[in-house]
Amino acid sequence: MPKTSSIRIVCISDTHNKQPILPFGDILIHAGDLTENGSFEEVQNGLTWLSSQPHKYKIFVAGNHDVLLDDVFLKNHPERRYGQRKTKQDLDWGSVIYLQDSFIILELPASQQQQPSVRSITIFGSPWTPRYGNSAFQYHPNNSQHWEDTFACLDTKPHIVVTHGPPHLHLDRRDFHRAGCPYLAEEVYRIRPRLHVFGHIHASYGREDVTLDSVQRMYEEVMRGWVGWAGIIWMVTLVWWARVKHIFRQPEEDKKMTFINAAVVGGPHNELQNAPITIDL
Repeated sequence: MPKTSSIRIVCISDTHNKQPILPFGDILIHAGDLTENGSFEEVQNGLTWLSSQPHKYKIFVAGNHDVLLDDVFLKNHPERRYGQRKTKQDLDWGSVIYLQDSFIILELPASQQQQPSVRSITIFGSPWTPRYGNSAFQYHPNNSQHWEDTFACLDTKPHIVVTHGPPHLHLDRRDFHRAGCPYLAEEVYRIRPRLHVFGHIHASYGREDVTLDSVQRMYEEVMRGWVGWAGIIWMVTLVWWARVKHIFRQPEEDKKMTFINAAVVGGPHNELQNAPITIDL
């Protein structure tokens, strides 16, 4: 059997008006906070930069700083228009694909030996983060229904999920606490995409490869305090059984997943600190 050709994904997030040099790839993903203040000029400059990149597809999901793209937020906070009359309808998106609680199916050429000759990849994107401060695309942290409703539009399993914020326990550490959303983590576990790209928490930049099996699920529920001692005992049993199974066979491929926090800025003044992260699928 011919080996399947890989698709190179370049992941960035939280550029905050910075324009880092990007490595080549097939798909460029920006997971939000393209801007610092979210003015029309900032958003347009960012889109022009993204559109100029050589990648075949450029995917963008907004972040909480990109206020121009959140109509409800601007209606409640008109001062954040900064006196400008232009709206998001006046933006020139160029070749940038914007995802807001929506998905797209992209097609890329396969290797000459492969049949069919085109590979399809489904990407879902959403800008929302738990409410913190006063910014765009936020929901109440205790809203357990938000992500279930958000993912309800999917009629197919996405290969890639892009959100601005992280899921709980995955590259979400800020200071001495976890800032990720447990309800997002639950939906990601249910959907099991191959890749989840996000940002928002600058200090937790990096990559994490995980097997989303019953052991991982129980571990996360224990860490969230959703189960008691019985759950801890059950987790120990699952860990033992997983080790026994691993002796005889490899982990199931459909449960392997990669989390990427692609925030490229850091520090108190959002300086460029981190390189774009690439992954081959």
